[in-house]
Amino acid sequence: MSNDVVLETLTEKIQRQDRYIVELQAKLLQARQAAVGNMLGQLRLREAVLLYVGQNADNFEREIAENFGREVAQEVSVSLFVLDNAPVSPEVRETFRKATNHGMNRW
Repeated sequence: MSNDVVLETLTEKIQRQDRYIVELQAKLLQARQAAVGNMLGQLRLREAVLLYVGQNADNFEREIAENFGREVAQEVSVSLFVLDNAPVSPEVRETFRKATNHGMNRW
């Protein structure tokens, strides 16, 4: 077996492995998105909500996208309630932020 044949065989094998890795990464991304969507949906069915009490939801969603991917961020944003969008006065919003210690307290 010549060096050229060995090199060609190994190159083909590496290319197959690279395609397989890309395929697995795509499946992982789809599974992650489905898992997040299912989990958030199940929480909503049980009357639990994801409430963002911070003051810049756009930054939060951008951070989620950077850390977990755009698809996961989209699933989260569909189920995310933003305190700043609540139909209450700014004083009530601030009281709620203080009561939750900016997301660090639970009842």
